[in-house]
Amino acid sequence: MPASASRPPAGRVDTEPTEVQRRTPPQALVDALNPLVRWLATSHFHGLLDDSLVVLHVSGRRTGRRYDIPVGYLRLGDRLLVTTQHRWRTNLRGRHHVDVTVGGVRRTVGLRLDESPVSIAATYAKAIDVYGWREASRRLGLRTRSGEAPSRGQLAAAADAYGLAVLELTAAPGEPALVAAT
Repeated sequence: MPASASRPPAGRVDTEPTEVQRRTPPQALVDALNPLVRWLATSHFHGLLDDSLVVLHVSGRRTGRRYDIPVGYLRLGDRLLVTTQHRWRTNLRGRHHVDVTVGGVRRTVGLRLDESPVSIAATYAKAIDVYGWREASRRLGLRTRSGEAPSRGQLAAAADAYGLAVLELTAAPGEPALVAAT
């Protein structure tokens, strides 16, 4: 057996990701709706939107260009978790804070960017424990062929295969919670 077949490359997870698949809307639809969603989320009409939406206000690392990115989140305790496979997240590497609009209010929050498939799988497993597979799968944009909750190994393999990342958003010490408890 060749060396490449005996073990995965360094940093890769040794589990077949085919059981877990991404479930996301078509990018053309997202691109078409984002201007309206951005406007609603940052206006007095923010209540018309799903209450699991925030707008990230991100500046490009090299260009300084400003991006306002509407994203869904999942609440775990006092943290908001955002899952993404998009490259804009590279603008957040090394940063510990980001501006967000949540509930129509713009504020600076703590940020932790997680790009490790193993720790992403642990976060996803916790979300599945808290929300149940059906709700967590909807909010995380995942599905399985079997319809059953995936194992941590399958979650890690999917995070690796799809290049997923998790943004963990937290209120600064002494600041009010990002969203009301559910």
